[in-house]
Amino acid sequence: MNTDNRELNAIELDAANGGMKWTPGTKNPDVIDARGGQLSFLGLTFTFDINGKVSSYGPRP
Repeated sequence: MNTDNRELNAIELDAANGGMKWTPGTKNPDVIDARGGQLSFLGLTFTFDINGKVSSYGPRP
């Protein structure tokens, strides 16, 4: 097993499948920041940002 831990170069990053690639300066209101979290309570789902503040809420899917 290879335990080499390094940053991928641009060619390797473009060839990678799965995961997520971030483009600086890109904003999309339809994307949820997954670093925060979710909580379902009383039929509602609350989504939190990275600072723990509620970023959205709605009916449980």
